[in-house]
Amino acid sequence: MFLTVLLVQCMHLVHVCVASTRNIPVVPIRSSRIELEPMNVTLTPWCNNSVRVQIVPSSLPPKVSATKQKLLEDLKKNGISEMPSALVDAHCAPGTPVTIQFGGGIQENHRTTVGNLAIVVTASISDGQKITFSRVDSNTTLFSAIASFTHGSQVLDDAYLGAQFVTTPGGSRERIYGLGQGNWTDTVGVPERGSYYECPSGKHRVVPLERNGQSVALQQKKFFIAIPFAYSSLGYGLLYNMPGAGMVTVGDTDVGGMTWQSEAALGLDVWVTTPASDTAGVPVAQPVYTQYADATGHAPMLREDAMVLWQSRNRYKSSAIALDIAQRYRDLNLTTGVLVIDHKNEKVDGDFAWDTSCYPSPRELANGVTEYLNASVVVSVWPEVKNTSAEYAFLKAHGCLANPVLAGYAVDPTIPQCRQHIWDSMLKPRFYDQGVSGYWLDETDSEGSAPAGEYGYNTSLGPAYFANNLWVNSWLSIFTDPVRALGEVEPLVLTRAVWAGGQRHGVVLWSSDTWSSFDALESQVPQGVHASLSGIPWWTTDVGGYGCGFVLPNNSPYMRELIVRWYQFGTFCPVFRTHGCREGTAEPNTPPCEPTQDSCGPNEVWSYGPEVQPILEKYIRVRAGLKPYIQALARNVSELGVPTMRPLWWEFANDADCIGINDQYLLGPSLLVAPVTARGATQRSVYFPKGALWRNYFDASVVVSGGSRHTVSAAIDNIPVYWRE
Repeated sequence: MFLTVLLVQCMHLVHVCVASTRNIPVVPIRSSRIELEPMNVTLTPWCNNSVRVQIVPSSLPPKVSATKQKLLEDLKKNGISEMPSALVDAHCAPGTPVTIQFGGGIQENHRTTVGNLAIVVTASISDGQKITFSRVDSNTTLFSAIASFTHGSQVLDDAYLGAQFVTTPGGSRERIYGLGQGNWTDTVGVPERGSYYECPSGKHRVVPLERNGQSVALQQKKFFIAIPFAYSSLGYGLLYNMPGAGMVTVGDTDVGGMTWQSEAALGLDVWVTTPASDTAGVPVAQPVYTQYADATGHAPMLREDAMVLWQSRNRYKSSAIALDIAQRYRDLNLTTGVLVIDHKNEKVDGDFAWDTSCYPSPRELANGVTEYLNASVVVSVWPEVKNTSAEYAFLKAHGCLANPVLAGYAVDPTIPQCRQHIWDSMLKPRFYDQGVSGYWLDETDSEGSAPAGEYGYNTSLGPAYFANNLWVNSWLSIFTDPVRALGEVEPLVLTRAVWAGGQRHGVVLWSSDTWSSFDALESQVPQGVHASLSGIPWWTTDVGGYGCGFVLPNNSPYMRELIVRWYQFGTFCPVFRTHGCREGTAEPNTPPCEPTQDSCGPNEVWSYGPEVQPILEKYIRVRAGLKPYIQALARNVSELGVPTMRPLWWEFANDADCIGINDQYLLGPSLLVAPVTARGATQRSVYFPKGALWRNYFDASVVVSGGSRHTVSAAIDNIPVYWRE
């Protein structure tokens, strides 16, 4: 069989959101076409019941062949044996690969079995080439797939192929979950903040947990953190292991299937798993997620200090201010695990060093926070290196910078020598050795790339269209791999973006710069579940909203109600972290600390008035009481790869009424959470899954039988939460 390759003009796919009003341009197809040599399909067993499928044309167009050869040479120069990907071999060594070459015969059929997964690759003149994935235990088809390639990209001058992988489900009413977080807003530029800066447009929306009927852009940008892992209700998981620009479109519920597209590719790389169904008493989806973690890396144990309140604002502009806040929280007896020092703690981005006029002794700051609160410091580090910074000349001279932005460059972390130098010479002596081992990695979603964050990061691996999403995990690894190797603490990184496999770096993903509004709060509830179902278990929001685009004064009735409702939601999130740029007056500068960028208003428990403060304090104490439960959940997450925020069907697969519920979730196996997201609400409807009794978290005398829906009380100081019995 021969692979037919069309010459097309390849557009740069824009981000398509649920209910998006953006118009996608129609790309004309040239009338000419060529036929390439037969393609090769390589099947590599990769963990139990799982296979990696790599598909390439056996003969590439000259420009594409030259691109591939240069990539191999660059990898070798940097001491890398193969193109990085989401897959790792830390938990299960890959098996022996089998390569299938089609010879153009009338009918060819190749079958491979890996545990419970059977793969049949067929080719015929009449039906074309197809790969069918089936379960061995039930002899049922999961899906069939057809791969194809196009050539002729006006964006990348014919140097790459376009690629497509289309699946057709073997069963009816396939539901798809995962695919990352995002799509809850469109974006709008903020001219006074610079051409790169974006806020939500205000068109907030709830993105349903079922991805059917949705399209998700694969190249990450602010508010769009695609993770190309999909869980199917038919009992399989699929990782589209392609790190560049593209799109996945999921068929409607009554159709199912997925169409994956890549704009710039040298082949196709997909991983598929389907565990055996002999796991009685285990949630039906759990084995899929365990095998996904085996293949891409397990999340390390969440640090104990990260399990309780993270106190933060934009920003504590000096050590003196931060230590004063720590003392006041100690005096209120509020259990706090992390105090965050936000951005602009350096004189110039790219110094990779504290501004000693404001933070004279990082060691004294870290020790003080520990003394007052038994908490740790997490410090913000940005990837920009401005041309006036202390480290600019060295990093540029050694090829460690890419993408001129913000009067400077971004670090290219895909080069091992650059990663090692930044840790050894900058981060370890100036941060880690000073007692600061947790890091907040902002702007990891390519917001700083021009224009307006749409382009992404060029790296040593190629242009952004081809490998942008490998940038973020490489950047994360600078701050996590050495910490894990030292073995003193588990790595801890707060990040605005992460790609497939990033959970192995000990990340906490947050949902970016939200409005401080009830619409924004409502949109966030399913986002944590999306992240968990995409393999990223630790997730948080800016409790109270960041205020990017909309915020009212702290003393307004609107903001007082909003902060209470968001605190309640945050208390029962995987990670509880308050942060934001509030309306109000910051502390005055105190020489010699006179930063050019001022802080926003206060965001502490006392910042919203005496009526609100006791409620906020209550929920900080509730979170502290949850710590043993979070510890047990964290152990399960690290061992089994399971989500933290779970859709109701996760634990109650036989209750059809659990499907389609987007405003409730389970925190771990036993806590049913129903956040209040409507302004002025004093009650809300709650569905109680069938097969359990549900005891009110705050009033043990209230017990509800499952399989029913009730309107429950939700006074301003109360969030509906129930224990499973």
